Amino acid sequence: MTRQVAALYSDPSPEAKASLSERCAHSKFSPMANPKRKQSKRRSANRRAANAFIAPEFAKDPTDGSAFRPHRVNPKNGMYRGRQVLNVEV
Repeated sequence: MTRQVAALYSDPSPEAKASLSERCAHSKFSPMANPKRKQSKRRSANRRAANAFIAPEFAKDPTDGSAFRPHRVNPKNGMYRGRQVLNVEV
């Protein structure tokens, strides 16, 4: 029984080593992980579209008509939601 176990865990024979090195050396595939299929143009375009620049939207101030970013203090007159929040010298 011990001879069989020793045979299982011993080093491979020189012939087995040579065939293993031949298979690795002449392999047409790289050893690194690679995708199985080419990524489609649509999938690439969808990924790029997610990173596209989106122009910021602006709200119009009802008092003086200036444009400002919504849900923020208007930097021109210091108003926010109908209240004077900042003291701005005009």
